[in-house]
Parts: sequence; structure tokens; C-alpha cells
Amino acid sequence: MLLILITSVTPRAQYIFSLLLKELLGLDFSFTTSRDEWMVYQGPKFIYSKEPVEDSLFIESSGLLFETGIFPHDLKTYIHEGIPVLFESSGPRSGLSFDPFAASFYMVSRYEEYHRDKKDKYGRFLVSESVAWQGKFLEIPVVHKWTDQLESLLVKHYPALPVRHPEYRFIPTIDIDHAFAYRGRTLIRTFGCAGRSLIKGDLSEIIHRAKVLTGFLKDPYDNFDYLRQIHHETGQSPVFFILFADYGGNDNQISLRNKEFHKIIRDLDKDGIVGIHPSLSSNKHTVKLKAECRGLSGVLGHDITVSRQHFLKISFPKTYRNLISNGITDDYSMCYASHMGFRAGLTVPFSFFDLARNEPTNLRIHPVAVMDVTLKDYGRLNPQQSLEIISQVVQKIRSVNGEFVSLWHNESLSDSGRWKGWRVVYEEMLREAARR
Repeated sequence: MLLILITSVTPRAQYIFSLLLKELLGLDFSFTTSRDEWMVYQGPKFIYSKEPVEDSLFIESSGLLFETGIFPHDLKTYIHEGIPVLFESSGPRSGLSFDPFAASFYMVSRYEEYHRDKKDKYGRFLVSESVAWQGKFLEIPVVHKWTDQLESLLVKHYPALPVRHPEYRFIPTIDIDHAFAYRGRTLIRTFGCAGRSLIKGDLSEIIHRAKVLTGFLKDPYDNFDYLRQIHHETGQSPVFFILFADYGGNDNQISLRNKEFHKIIRDLDKDGIVGIHPSLSSNKHTVKLKAECRGLSGVLGHDITVSRQHFLKISFPKTYRNLISNGITDDYSMCYASHMGFRAGLTVPFSFFDLARNEPTNLRIHPVAVMDVTLKDYGRLNPQQSLEIISQVVQKIRSVNGEFVSLWHNESLSDSGRWKGWRVVYEEMLREAARR
């Protein structure tokens, strides 16, 4: 048992010490605020406070974990043993030149997203506003690196410390924004789409649509047999996120009463896990989230417990509170749409800490590492370049025993239109990421 002498046992301290020491290093630990108890303890121990005690192992606290409010922090990035760090220590006697617990808490809690107002056109937090982007460490899983430095310090003083790391995992996930490109829509919407194509002079699209609707061609987005086959071949059980929202704005979808759509959803539930893909508008109108969850649950015949936000829209803490109130236990929205990297500095699931209420929750957040649209549309990469980037990301996550979560769409696996040639990227990613 690792004993830690701490100034005060706060919810923030309990949360982040548990994440770093227990979940990432497999260590049992206990807090004490009694100096006398700590002094007589004969096992491995250290001090986390502002001041050291004699020559004992000491990590200087920045004070963040003992606060209860949310305040702007003018953070600077420093380098410690080749790794960018935050919350530099001022005292020369600290075992580390920074506070790994405060730095990790700041990143994992998404502290900065509570008080920075600049958003993109969808109301999403801008990557350029993040300390990771500004400090040039977005592409480094820094919380793991900081934990490695903490581990090295502890093992140096206590060589027999029974450290146990988590095992690498791979979870492929698929968003189903549009189950079909042409089918499943009402006559009004079908004629409306054809009319827009006619106005643009896109006769080839009109002909293609007509062939699909008359049964001469298969709908390009209806590739669910392919998904079933490729996941079976690589031994994967994916997570599918279904946009089950009424038509409107950025939340386009086929008719929610379409029986073929319902059958696809139930079949996907047999191949993996089906979750909700909450509409963009549900962030503003929370009653929609409840209706979408109920509707999808009704099709499946069981409760929905996993989710990913449409357009990856997260508003702290509102989005996650709404998910919790609707029975969601696991969310897969933690990434930036525009840039590759580690938004929370972490590659393993972690519990959402509600900063506004200063308390941990039971909602588990699964960081996403790779998204198809990020590679192709934002990064403007071709399939070969994307494969090289994906390989680098997988290696980074393997090296820290993380969980590699990929995000693709059935549309991007259609092997048609602008996604022609991208199936090979997905197939190669599956094989490399699944390799033990």
C-alpha cells in the first residue's frame, strides 16, 4: 500500500490520484492528513503538499486540486526529461520539476473548456484554444508520459513497488449518419433531392439515384454486409452509433419509421454494440435527446448505454450531464474533428469529472484517436498518407498500453464517390490495430 501525506483529501485529489496510481499503474494507495501517521508508516510513501518533510520523497503541489472553483490559468509549457509539462514546480526539493497530478487533472477534466468562449460554427471548442495545441503537444499522450515519469520516481525510491499497466485494446466504431444515400426517404424528400441535382446540372447523380431506387443498383451506403464480413475476418466487435433524429438542419436522416432501417439496426446489434448518435440540435433541445434514445431503444428492445455526439459536439458540463440523465454510461466523443491528437492527453477510458459540481461521475469517456474525415477532409491526405499516419498513432497508443478507438462512417466505406479507394485504409487499419 502506497501512503500519501496530503494537505486535504478533496474530490479532485481522490479522482486524479485514483486515475494515475490505480488505473494506469495498478497501485493501491491511501491518503492521510496526519503527519504522525505518515511518519510511523514503514511502507512506500510520499508527500503531496506545498512543503516537504525532512528528506522524505516529496512532490510539490500547485494547489489546483485543493481549489473548488473554476479559474482561468495562464499556463506555460515547460520541458521535463524531453516531455512537455504543465504546472512547473518552484521548489528545488520536489522529486519532479512539475505537478503531474494537477497537470493531468487539468487535461482530463477538460478544465480549459469550461471558461474559454471562442467556438467554431457548430459551437465546438476550438483546438487552437487548447493548451495542448499552443504548447505543441496535442499529438503526445502526455498524461501517460507524465505518469511514466511519476512511476520512474516511485520505483527509484521503492524498487519493489508492484506496478501493473493496463493492456492495449482496439475498438473500431462506425457512425451511421445516413443508412442509405437514396433509399428510405419520403417521396417529397426524394423529389426535392433530385430537383437540387437537376438545378446543378448533375445528370449523372440523377441517373444513379434512379437506378438505385428502381433496384438496378445497390444503394452505395448500404454496405452492412461488407462491414459484417470484414469485422468477422479480423475478429472485431465494433460499436455502431445510429443517428435516430428527425429530419432537419445538420441532422438529416431517413424516415425513422422505415422498416428496412429498423432491420439494419437490429442486425448491427447482433454484430456488435449499437449506441445513440445524439443529434446536433439535441445539445440545445434536451427533450430531443430523450426522444432519440427512447426511439432507438424501442427498435432494439433494450436500453441504450453508449453514445457519440453528432459532429462531436460537446458543451461542458451540459452535454455529459444530459447523457447521464438518459442512462448513458459510456461516451465516445472525446476528440477534435479538425485535428489528430489526444484532446484529453489520455488514451484509456476515464470517468467524467463534473468541474462545475466538483464531483466525479459514473460516465466513462473513451478518447477517439483516428477519424476518417479528419484524415481526408481536414488533413487533405490520400489513402497511403492516411495509412502512414494511422500506423504512427497505433504505435503511440501501443507504447502506453492505451485503448485505440477509431471512428469511421458507413459512407466513407462505400468505396464510391469521394470515398473511392478508402476501404483499403480501413482494412489495413483493422489488421494492424488488431495485431497483438
